[in-house]
Amino acid sequence: MISYTEKIKLSAKSIANIKEGNLDSKKLEAILSDSKVLYTLILDYEYGKGNLQNVELVDDSLIFTSAYGGILKVSYDINEFSVCSALDYTGAYKMLLNFQIDVQTGGISLTGEERYE
Repeated sequence: MISYTEKIKLSAKSIANIKEGNLDSKKLEAILSDSKVLYTLILDYEYGKGNLQNVELVDDSLIFTSAYGGILKVSYDINEFSVCSALDYTGAYKMLLNFQIDVQTGGISLTGEERYE
């Protein structure tokens, strides 16, 4: 089993908000949506399955389960197209991700579902 993890660096302002307890789920959703880390994490997980499209955070899915961690849901599409195989398919998928905020380093670690090889 393989777990895929990506990290994102937070701005000094975001780190200060976290330390003061002023970072809510909406602010964190905005930070994650603006980064490319969700796309990269899903691409690593779904590597070789087709063209990855429409990677986005599911609205209101981010939930804190601790002071600096929680879960969120990402939706995405995978398009498979092959003229030789007469294949044209787009499937919609969702994945739960765990996040952990490291206040000391100012980063967020996102870990996707485990993948069986």
